[in-house]
This record gives sequence, structure tokens and C-alpha cells, in this order.
Amino acid sequence: MIYQIPYGKGLLHFELEVPVAELAVKSLAQVLDEREEVRKAVRSPIGSERLADLAAGKKNAVIVINDITRPTPTKLLVEEITKELNEGGIPDTSITLLVATGNHRPNTNEELQEMVGYENFQRFLIVNHNASDPSQLVYLGQTRRGLDIEVNRLVVEADLTIITGIITPHQTAGFSGGRKSIVPGVAGVTSLLQHHSFPIRSEEPVMGITENNRFHEEAVEAARTVGVDFIVNVVKNHRGEIVAAVAGDLEEAHEAGVTICRQAWELEVPHLYDITIVSPGGYPKDFDMHQSQKALASAEIITKPGGSIILVAECPDGIGSFGKLLIESRDPQEVIDRFKQSGFDNHNHSSKAYMYARALLKHNVYFISHHLDPSQLKTMFFYPSKSIEQAFQSAKMKCSAPPTVAVLPYAVDCLLKVRQ
Repeated sequence: MIYQIPYGKGLLHFELEVPVAELAVKSLAQVLDEREEVRKAVRSPIGSERLADLAAGKKNAVIVINDITRPTPTKLLVEEITKELNEGGIPDTSITLLVATGNHRPNTNEELQEMVGYENFQRFLIVNHNASDPSQLVYLGQTRRGLDIEVNRLVVEADLTIITGIITPHQTAGFSGGRKSIVPGVAGVTSLLQHHSFPIRSEEPVMGITENNRFHEEAVEAARTVGVDFIVNVVKNHRGEIVAAVAGDLEEAHEAGVTICRQAWELEVPHLYDITIVSPGGYPKDFDMHQSQKALASAEIITKPGGSIILVAECPDGIGSFGKLLIESRDPQEVIDRFKQSGFDNHNHSSKAYMYARALLKHNVYFISHHLDPSQLKTMFFYPSKSIEQAFQSAKMKCSAPPTVAVLPYAVDCLLKVRQ
């Protein structure tokens, strides 16, 4: 039978002659008018005054936007937010768009135009956050449990701070969106090093879990300390269509979006599988190897220990700095040991190496990418393959009985639960 799976901006087709479980989430319907959905959310906020009223009497505003690696409808969000700011008396010349790069590279002018549209690119001042630039940062003290709060000074000094984003399941924070726009989005290296290391981060994937999740709780406290005035977040379905928009208070609006996100992405599977074929969901979720790891975290949950995962990700932007740690290590266990001892490394993004090593230690991981060097993938403990069929035949040989097989085409955003 012929199957298909997202790959970059298209699809890869493959044929398998064995029974395959195609794992699909509920398909929540797209809203009739995405712009109107965002407009309604902004004008009828949850737990907050209307944005135009908040803007009254304020001299300036900063809007934190996601970077190119997130499938956020930034152009739409910016346009509806700035209408409210203008109505409240803040002119375009007093509005700054701050790109929440976290520890990612700065976005190029071409990428910025893709994100916000050419007219908005010309209309507003846009700043790439740089976590390593002291001139951009300000220190606000510590959270109750000791996380240093070092963030971009623009969000602190602005009269009005608005954050935008998309709410999806997240392997460390439970869910993306909301508070994550501040930490890690516009955090400095000092905060990033602590927030992405033990004991704050969890050892295993925790998609959908925020209760007793310190990674989440520290980010909320940091965002409250900064003084986020308003959020606008969206929830999308697996086709990338907006199914809901929420706006208002940092926590109340985000929690309302989380409730909808659960409806969109919860998926119960009957058992663990011998072989799991996964995709992050195509561009931009498979933009590079860094982003593509998130699909592997979902696969870990539903694949038998010692089983095989076939990761299908285009990765046109390459491996990323974390790859050096895998290449230089003797085996995945060494990567894990080094991370536990040294914590997050800003230059090599060691937490990402740790998460890959975690999967590599438990599973055989095959990698399908026409952009990555097979010899490099081998030194990183992957099995590079030219096709899904080739990878499957190799994985099948490792099974003592006919394998159970699953295909998970939108793995990044799934909230997976194994029934037995």
C-alpha cells in the first residue's frame, strides 16, 4: 500500500507491504474567517481590558513575535494588534517588533519579510533578540526558586508589552505559547543556561503536562516579573489552519488556548510499536535538525524499547551547533552524562544533543533527509537512509517477529497516550 508523509513543503510517498497503523489526530475545523477570529479575540480578551484601552496614554509598545522556525500567522497577528494600538493612540513609529529567537540564529531580512509581510517589514522597526548581547539585556533578579531573570530590555522598558505565538504540545514546557515568548524567547544567556538544564528541565518528554512542571512554572514567574500586558495566541490543526485564537491575560488566555489545543492534538494509541515512521509535519517544523528532534520525542512515547524510529525530515538549514556534541562523543550515553554534568551550553545547544541521545540510547533511529551528509549522520549514531522503504527493510530485520508499524505524520504536535 502507498502512504504519504510531510517532507519540507511537500510530501514523500512510500510503499509498504505490511499492515500499518496511520495515527491521526481529530481534525478540528478551520474557523470560517481567520482574520475575524483573531480580531474577535483581541477585542474581547480573557481576563484583561481591551488592548486599545490598555494602550490609551501609553507612549510606545513592543510586540514579541516568533521567529521563522514557528508556523505562527505573525503577519495577521501583528496587523490586528497594531490596529488596536493605533486606536489607543500609539503610532507605528512607536511600535517595535522583537523577534523571540531564544538561542536560535537571527532571522534574515528575507525571512522577516516572509514572517510579517513586506508592508509591515517597511512599516515597523524589527529587532532580532540576541541572547549573547549584553547591550540588549537587563537583569531583574531571581524567581522564588532561584532562576536568574535576564531578558531583552525592550520588553522591560516598553510602556506596553504584548506577546504573540502559537499553542502546541511541547516536550519540555508542556505547551508552547504564552510565557515561552519571554523565557526562553527573549531571555539572555544567563537565564537560558539555567532554564534548559537540570533540575529545571525534565529528563523525559512531558508534552501536555504543566502541573508540577518547573520549566513551565519558572517561565510563568519570569513573564510576570517582566510585566507582560497582553497575549495573542492561536491554535492550529494538523493542516496548519487556525481553529481558535485567544487573547488577554498571560495565564488565563493561555490556559483557554491549552484547553482547545488538547482537543486538537490528543491521540490515544492501543499499544507500543516495533517500528514508528514519523515526520515533524513538514516546513517549517523540519527546517533543520534542531527543530526536527521534536518529532522524535513523540516517537519515543509510542515505540518499544529497542524498537526503530524512522525520522523523515528535510532539514534544508542543516544540522545545527548541537551536532558537534554527538559527533565528538563515543556513544549516546556519553552525551547524556556530559549534559547532566555540565548543563546547557549556549554555543552548542547541548540540551538538543541530550534529547537526541536520549532517543538514540533507547531506539534505532533512521534518518531520511536529502540535505544532510550521511557520513555525518553515522558519526552522530543515526542510520542514514536514502528512502523510507530502505530504512524499513533494515528496521524489519532487527525484529524477531512480524513488526507492528505506525506512521505518525504530524508528530511534533501530538499529545500521545498509550492505552495499555
